[in-house]
Amino acid sequence: MLFVFASCEPTEPTETNTERFYRSGWNVELHREHSAVGTLSAASEDMSTTANLEKSGRFTLSSNALNDHMYQSWGYSWTTDQFFMNWEPCVEWFINEAEDSMYLKYNHYDYDPNSGNSFYWLYELEMTR
Repeated sequence: MLFVFASCEPTEPTETNTERFYRSGWNVELHREHSAVGTLSAASEDMSTTANLEKSGRFTLSSNALNDHMYQSWGYSWTTDQFFMNWEPCVEWFINEAEDSMYLKYNHYDYDPNSGNSFYWLYELEMTR
């Protein structure tokens, strides 16, 4: 009896270089918002800041106004061509390599200890170099 094992994997190496994301810092136009949740009022905020993405998956926004949201995480799946923020797929994202810019739209979980409510901020980042 002869067994043949075949793989559908490509025989050519796949380029998985994500250096374009973290080779240098980004200028960021940030908008975030959330609806009213319980006694927590709705919020809509805009700011200009900078961001650094590290190869390790760390995403740091340089704005103290964001409190613990300054420190987030990012990831990219070459298999599914999906960009992730904070371990969840982005709602929408676009990379323009020619202009070295990126747009990310994603939800970010938060908790308000004063009201005891959990909710999501909707983030929109326009990133340029």
